[in-house]
Amino acid sequence: MYHAPGEETERSKGGGKEQLRDWPIGDISPRWRRAVFLDRDGTINRDTHFPYRPEELEFEQNAIEGLRILSTLPLDLIVVANQAGIALGHFTRQQMSEFNAALRSGIETAGAHIDAFYYCPHLEPKHLKPGQTPCDCSKPAPGMLLEAAKEFEIDCEKSFLVGDKRSDIAAGKAVGCVTILVKTGKAGREGSALNVEPSHKAADLYEAAVMVRSYLQRESDERVSRAPS
Repeated sequence: MYHAPGEETERSKGGGKEQLRDWPIGDISPRWRRAVFLDRDGTINRDTHFPYRPEELEFEQNAIEGLRILSTLPLDLIVVANQAGIALGHFTRQQMSEFNAALRSGIETAGAHIDAFYYCPHLEPKHLKPGQTPCDCSKPAPGMLLEAAKEFEIDCEKSFLVGDKRSDIAAGKAVGCVTILVKTGKAGREGSALNVEPSHKAADLYEAAVMVRSYLQRESDERVSRAPS
């Protein structure tokens, strides 16, 4: 796994496993065992190029409305965010955590919730020099999703991923999620975009949430139709 020069990690300090979860801190009690994995910048909040100042937080169009719908469903809502700004020196882990706390507070005030934040502090593949090996947690790698799935006991093949970048979609597809590309943020047109197609496309997080709700409703209808009369 590649780390920026001088970057200290839990693994480098003592050989232990590096922590990818920013919040909640401590033990987790799995609930639903399926999830919606959510990209952060460009999907929930506006991507203002390495956002980290709480006072500059601005939600994407219809994101709150979408989170309200998702919060009513039997799914864990888990943010999985590349945070290469840490390795690039734009902000610290603490500043990222403060931004996440402000984001969570705004979401809860609006009547929705997030169950966990996971992050990758390393350089993304596009930042690497020739010969440097990418880490296994920066999307398009699925490391954050796998870590969350282990801790929340999630069945990824019964779960969803929503993001605005092709790298998000690649990570979701790697673990078998239904993937939804939203047309906010990068809208799948980021530089060096991967040639990967989502399961569905949506205008924004609200429309994506409606799609997820429809999936679950169809599953419920099918169970009812198969039940003995």
